[in-house]
Amino acid sequence: MKNLFKRALWALTGIGIFALISAVFTLAVMFLWNWLLPVIFDLPKINYIQAAGLFLLTRILFSGIGITGGGFGHGRNRHEKFLFGNDPRRNNPFREKWLNMSEEERNDFLKHHHNIFR
Repeated sequence: MKNLFKRALWALTGIGIFALISAVFTLAVMFLWNWLLPVIFDLPKINYIQAAGLFLLTRILFSGIGITGGGFGHGRNRHEKFLFGNDPRRNNPFREKWLNMSEEERNDFLKHHHNIFR
């Protein structure tokens, strides 16, 4: 029971920290938008809710939503450390198969698996 209470407390603390950080970034988006864009591009000012939506939209577009990674810079390079670096999961059959593939076989594999879900 004591362990469950600790876990719940940690979860609530994490949710609170996440909410606080999100609120600070949303305020930063709102203040920067209202300071720069109406003057430069003659755009309207935005309120806090609109800034939260804009922050969420840019988070999804440029960083993904956390399910598959997504966004810019999250392609093949994301797996470089796992495949070639000093990763503790190196004793993996897929890694061994990948390392024994030629560059052409790797590209074919990536093309096939990249387009399989689209």
